[in-house]
Amino acid sequence: MPVEETLAEMARADPRLKVIRVEGSESKAQNVNAALSETTGEFIGIFDADHHPEPNGFRRAWRWLDSGYDIVQGHCAVRNGDETWVSRMVAVEFEAIYAVSHPGRARLHHFGIFGGSNGYWKAHLLHEIRMHAFMLTEDIDSSIRALLEGRRIASDPLLISRELAPVTLRALWNQRMRWAQGWFQVSYRYLWKGLASRRLTLRQKLGLIQLLTWRELYPWIANQMVPIIIFWSIKYGGLARIDWLVPIFVMTTIFTLGTGPAQTLLAWRLANRDIGRHRGWFVYYLVMSSLFYTAFKNLIAVVAQVNEALQQRRWKVTPRTARAAATEAQAAGTSTTGR
Repeated sequence: MPVEETLAEMARADPRLKVIRVEGSESKAQNVNAALSETTGEFIGIFDADHHPEPNGFRRAWRWLDSGYDIVQGHCAVRNGDETWVSRMVAVEFEAIYAVSHPGRARLHHFGIFGGSNGYWKAHLLHEIRMHAFMLTEDIDSSIRALLEGRRIASDPLLISRELAPVTLRALWNQRMRWAQGWFQVSYRYLWKGLASRRLTLRQKLGLIQLLTWRELYPWIANQMVPIIIFWSIKYGGLARIDWLVPIFVMTTIFTLGTGPAQTLLAWRLANRDIGRHRGWFVYYLVMSSLFYTAFKNLIAVVAQVNEALQQRRWKVTPRTARAAATEAQAAGTSTTGR
């Protein structure tokens, strides 16, 4: 690949950089495991190729690791949010994930999650845990295995690295399908081990139930709303004859409808400055989530579970720019024509 020559030039210019070509690699796990044989030092940072870590990232991460934590997950911020409507939506979603959900879950459940990039491990632990190439989300798999060994994982929303978001709906679908199926693999593989573990506290086990069980059940439950209303309409002779003021129904409706705006507001208040200054993006995300995006993600989760049941586990690379996506599509078209 052309980038290899560029990397080789960088390595010649700076002896601290060592470039490794992993023959036949098809996953991040294979690359990381191969690189581990060459690593030295007390801790290791892991980044996807499109990341731009902030210069002080390693110093900040070491403060966590030196204070008793084994892994620290930083904040991945999108740097191409203005490229397409998809990347704009993902930019806000990432703030909801890395500025709100990850730190909040770490405080509530007393454990964090390594998300695959902008994460820092104590070197001896990563050598011990390594990564499993047969898992679609090898990062989550390694996180849960470390947790089950009693390791401490921190989440730092101020430990910033900027990355590229998918820019087309097709690329987003492929990326999130792999994520959802990988999470499902982790859920059925480790839930019972976690609940039976003597190293986890009751609070952590409740967190595992929420993270590995409820997140897999919720899409199926959420998708029942429309069929239930249709059933009520048929049973009672029309929508006008349904009693919409049942207290439990009113309370759950208010709570559900308020969750999206509350999460979006918190994401804006806690967002990285580069993203937070685009207030319109957050309004756009709130509208798109209500009309389309939440149902889109629920559909992905359901299809991913079906794919896993059918043993369909194809790993697809996600293009990160519109130009890259167009090139991939053109290559795919050429390949099809050639056949």
